[in-house]
Amino acid sequence: MRTRFYLDAPSLVYRAFFSWPTTITDPKGHPVNAVRGFMEMVTRIVVDHRPDDIVAVFDAEWRPAFRVEAYAGYKAERAEDPPELPPQFDLLAEVLDAAGICCIEAPELEADDAIATLIEDKEAGEMATVVTGDRDLLPLVRDPDVRLLFPRRGVTDVTVFDEAAVEAKYGVPPRLYADFATLRGDPSDGLPGVPGIGPVRAAKLLSEYGSVAGIIGNLEELPPKLKAAFDEALDYLLAARGVVELVRDAPLTVTEPHPPELDRLEVLAAEHNLGSSAARLAQALAGER
Repeated sequence: MRTRFYLDAPSLVYRAFFSWPTTITDPKGHPVNAVRGFMEMVTRIVVDHRPDDIVAVFDAEWRPAFRVEAYAGYKAERAEDPPELPPQFDLLAEVLDAAGICCIEAPELEADDAIATLIEDKEAGEMATVVTGDRDLLPLVRDPDVRLLFPRRGVTDVTVFDEAAVEAKYGVPPRLYADFATLRGDPSDGLPGVPGIGPVRAAKLLSEYGSVAGIIGNLEELPPKLKAAFDEALDYLLAARGVVELVRDAPLTVTEPHPPELDRLEVLAAEHNLGSSAARLAQALAGER
């Protein structure tokens, strides 16, 4: 079975940025820590797992309009990016192109939607691994051919989620994880959840009623206090469906993969103080250790 790794680039870039000091700069004083950290992460992934193919998937829009229209609180409380981070995405795009790694976006959508579309359209003979620190992609997990690799520290200390691992961790199968997050709440996405509903009760209710829609359709069966909580949260629950569902049929923009351009990588490394990170990435992609 052919193996392909789908990198949730925004998630990994953020991890790299906060793991590597901003004192790592180019000759002009511009931080390049996120770029170097990302390259080191990808190198480690390639060396440890040896996928047949690897693609990097980016946000075209981190807060899509249709999700904000559905629920205005979506990501509304997220802090602004540190000013040192956004300029590094342009340099990273150059480095990945020089390395020959295919970069993919879904116009006006998030990387999550692009990855969901890629998984939906993948060939039957492909083993797909989604590499992300974002639990929103857990609904894509599907035995036996789609798993999720969740870095806990760097990319050497990871949790690998198949269907059994998702259920063991959260008490629900992958297909119900979005409903689980809706009930429990997800502060990173601005989802408040239902008052008084923690992860254990959320999993129990979904086991009994099969979905958020199933719970809403049977509110009269709930104890009075719990029914009152759901009545209070009803508008939120109805709106959240338009937020948590992944788009699985998005149009995609895709760069052309090609062999690493070693000379170009060397020039970029010299110009931007990328050290040996670019060379190690090229060696890993070429199959060298």
